[in-house]
Amino acid sequence: MLLFNTNENTILTLGFTFPSLVFMSGLAFVPLGYLYAPVAASIVMICGLFYQLLEEFKKSEFSWKLYTPLIFLLFTMHPMFVFAAVTGRRNAIVALVAYLIFRSLFRYYKQPVTYHLSLASIFIACFIFTNYEFIWLVLAFFPFIFLISLDGIKINKDDSPLFQYFEALNNRSQRRKLANRTASIYLILFLLPLMAVVLFRGLNAQYAGSPTYFLDSQYANWRITGNRTVSNVLSSVIRNNFIYQSQIVIQGFILFLTPIFVAALVLFRGKLYELFTILAMLFYYSLMLLDYKYTLTLGYYLLFIPIGLVTICYYGTSKYSLKTSSWIFGVATILTIGMGFYFFIHTDNDEEYQFELEMKGIYDNWQGPRVLSESEQVANYIASIVSDKNKMLVDDASAYGVVVHIGSLNGLILPHQKSFVTIVENPTVAVKYMLIAKRENLTHNQTVLNAYNLQQMIVQKNLRTLLMYQTKNWAIYQIE
Repeated sequence: MLLFNTNENTILTLGFTFPSLVFMSGLAFVPLGYLYAPVAASIVMICGLFYQLLEEFKKSEFSWKLYTPLIFLLFTMHPMFVFAAVTGRRNAIVALVAYLIFRSLFRYYKQPVTYHLSLASIFIACFIFTNYEFIWLVLAFFPFIFLISLDGIKINKDDSPLFQYFEALNNRSQRRKLANRTASIYLILFLLPLMAVVLFRGLNAQYAGSPTYFLDSQYANWRITGNRTVSNVLSSVIRNNFIYQSQIVIQGFILFLTPIFVAALVLFRGKLYELFTILAMLFYYSLMLLDYKYTLTLGYYLLFIPIGLVTICYYGTSKYSLKTSSWIFGVATILTIGMGFYFFIHTDNDEEYQFELEMKGIYDNWQGPRVLSESEQVANYIASIVSDKNKMLVDDASAYGVVVHIGSLNGLILPHQKSFVTIVENPTVAVKYMLIAKRENLTHNQTVLNAYNLQQMIVQKNLRTLLMYQTKNWAIYQIE
């Protein structure tokens, strides 16, 4: 809406809204409406992942009569996939790109041509631009690259990797080949993602004034106001899935939630670097949690399901008979669906908890009258009172849910406008109304338009206001 309905700061709006790929994917569906564009993008991503998996399984030894209904059940019955498709968040594109990364790497292992490695590099770059924390994945992949290089030189393949490495180091020709091959793989795989991040930070520094604008600003990154911080969860009485968010137990919790990934490990038989590739995401979480201050949401767990599926596709029939592998595949799929329900019952995320409540009462909600959300109620009231003559001051960093329901920016003064800072200091000069975040609002501290600052203006600047409308989290004041 900011991109198409305003003429100010379009570079910041288009270029530095993060995660960038999630934002860009929604632009293609804007003709459907601003509310439905991100949802449509998520549905398309999930459908694309479903199609890609079916196409990849055609190359495996599994019967289509087995994998087609199993994958269909996962995508229609597993609540994580349903949530990813209908909420419009980044979960869908994260799962899709994670699948594409591992598929490209597995293809490279089966047919070592740089085309697949280059694709993996592109997808890793995309992965980072769906969630910046995935830059730690570079470190998770980094240690075992030399094993891939070692496999490509002509030495005794029957020896252990340690002896192969020792033999390569003691032969000048092999040592040179190993060094060149290792450096080449590092450059092909990691140069593009890292340079993309460096360039993006440079653009942020040039146009937004800070190289970390896309990470730290609530106007650029939904995570700032949309995710619960660790300190916020620690201060609450109820803690469920959050208690497993530590370097020691997170891997066990992930395996508990994704039996399909466990089945992939059970069915796997291959080379050591292939195993390390499958386990890379588990290593990654230990690295990421060293400096992660938010609760892990659904998307961080969902991606292990497509990774497990593509692993089964490539390695699922190499260890046991086809019949045994099929049974393990089927049982793991059913258990994974069950674990999806467990996750939602014990979630700490407000949006995921609300989704669980809606799903429980979906029949009654469908039969009963339509109930408007708080954001839509506030938006309807704002739309009924604002005009070009009677403008309202709104901070869309915290009130983005309200603004998008209004459907038009006419009559609103928002932070992207150059006059916003001046008007905040003296609202009487340009606006008649103000949307204020009440103390109960979780985004109260993320906006200057909150109850505390309003009280300060009343005391210090003798600002006279009249309460016009209020809900649990929002209050609309008229400036007299």
